[in-house]
Amino acid sequence: MKNKLLQSLIFIVLLVAAGCMSVPATTVTAGTTPLVTTQWLEKNLEAKDLVVIDVRTTTNYGVGHIPGSFNIPYVGWEPFNQERECQLMPKPEDLTQMLQAIGVNPSSHVVIYDHGNSIGDATKGCATVWILEAIGHTNVSYLNGGFTKWTFEGRIIDNKVPESKAGTFVAKIDSSKVTTLKQILDKVKKKDAVIVDARNSNQHFGADKRADVERFGHIPGSINLPAPFLNNAGANRAPATIRDSKQLADMVKGVGIPSDKNREIIVYCNTGQYAGMDYFVLHDILGYKKVSVYDASMLEYGADDDLALNTFVWGRSAK
Repeated sequence: MKNKLLQSLIFIVLLVAAGCMSVPATTVTAGTTPLVTTQWLEKNLEAKDLVVIDVRTTTNYGVGHIPGSFNIPYVGWEPFNQERECQLMPKPEDLTQMLQAIGVNPSSHVVIYDHGNSIGDATKGCATVWILEAIGHTNVSYLNGGFTKWTFEGRIIDNKVPESKAGTFVAKIDSSKVTTLKQILDKVKKKDAVIVDARNSNQHFGADKRADVERFGHIPGSINLPAPFLNNAGANRAPATIRDSKQLADMVKGVGIPSDKNREIIVYCNTGQYAGMDYFVLHDILGYKKVSVYDASMLEYGADDDLALNTFVWGRSAK
């Protein structure tokens, strides 16, 4: 009887030991959602294949950041292109160098976070997710609520700059996720794509415009899905979190975007930044498969007086 009890105890100890060894703390969970929580990130901060990127300013990063995160401010993701006079993502070779410098590999799970306080913050984070997916790195997530939610919850921050071995990821543009001026003009003419304006409703209607955009109005046939409506930024001073998927689906249906997840959708705004939020919601949360961003957006389109713009009228629902 004693021998059997001893054997049972030994067997249990071996099982526990084997279980501990078979689930290492340095493994990222497969199939991670594109939208991750602060709880999930805190639990996985030590994961071997995880690379966390802070897109806030260098100053904010230096004051304090999520432990282990690297800083690539948003201006580095969408710098102003002097030649075309609009904001554009850098060349693939520049993005490759930027990402390899912080250790990004093809297998890396990249998590992006922003300041998480305003819609301007949240759109920077989401636009960065779009850029990563547009250059072929699809294992990427967005931290819901960003740095503000992280600190509101009392989670640890530090000001140490992490070290990293050089990564091996090589950026390559996925043309299905980036739309050019020539392509959007062709789609407007053929009317075979759903064009979505992510700007606020005043700008879409033509009653207002951003100072550096030359003209008022929206691209003919475009539907208005304002990026600020997709986020809870500013609600009761809460962090800028993405609305729940049910609300998002209702909004998308309400503005007239077809339910067919295979319809081609092109999103634009003023600079590409707000369009990133619409892209993230449509593609990564709601599952539309063919979503792209017109990167140069209204800074480029509005500067050409020969291109049509509609004013004082709402965009039509797509069929």
